[in-house]
Amino acid sequence: MLLVDGGLIFRAFFALPPMTDPHGRPVNAVYGFLAMLLRALAAARPSHLAVAMDVPVPENRRTRLYPAYKAHRPECPADLAPQFDLLRETLAALNIAVLGAPGYEADDLMGTMARLAEEGGMEVTILTGDRDNLQLLSGRTTVQYVKKMNQTVTYDVPRFVQEWGILPGQLVDLKGLAGDASDNIPGIRGIGTKTAVKLLQEFATLEQVLAQAHTQRGRLRQLLEEGREVALLSKQLATIDRHVPGLCAPADCALRLDRAGGAAALEALRFRSLLGAFQRAIG
Repeated sequence: MLLVDGGLIFRAFFALPPMTDPHGRPVNAVYGFLAMLLRALAAARPSHLAVAMDVPVPENRRTRLYPAYKAHRPECPADLAPQFDLLRETLAALNIAVLGAPGYEADDLMGTMARLAEEGGMEVTILTGDRDNLQLLSGRTTVQYVKKMNQTVTYDVPRFVQEWGILPGQLVDLKGLAGDASDNIPGIRGIGTKTAVKLLQEFATLEQVLAQAHTQRGRLRQLLEEGREVALLSKQLATIDRHVPGLCAPADCALRLDRAGGAAALEALRFRSLLGAFQRAIG
């Protein structure tokens, strides 16, 4: 199964110059997203495929816990906003499953679907530009991390351990201690990544680090004791929910691209340069 992070539309929007379709609608983000998707399809040849997209709601489960979550991010650019619905329409024309659930983020959708697929004996690849998904790495799940539009890095468990010094499942413990500026997750002020990794290598989990705070000396002990509640909240914010209710079954995401409908949709948007990639994806 190939799971594609709908958040890659942001990466595409900022990477490509403005483009419009024959109706004057902005389409650069949709074009870039589809280019990445079709390239991944041609390379991975998955039997199952789904794109996970956030469903806009006034607040999600994380902002209810911590209103400042992602609050520092700028508003969606005016030329990008209408491209979300256009992407959904185009994916429907291609007959590609789109996952969505109000109150949950794309990471939660992919985490849940990856779990379901693994339980069904499937191998999973996650295409994303968000390192949060590295916590989903397992013996059956790999992550294709998009560094640039045409450049990805493949992570499996050994590569993650070599690069980060901890296990994939400890990524949420790391963020509980050190925070994550990109999502405005606070962590414990004064504790950085190196210190957090060292603590986790010794005590394994955030909870054990906090339970052993009295064994630390000086300022570190003080930080851990005083930062207990914010650390536990930060870990909760960083943890991908792998039990989102109401999602379709992996079997419903079997890849059956609509040759005629997909080609017509790409032609209507004047994405003629993607027609070849679409044909290669169909095989």
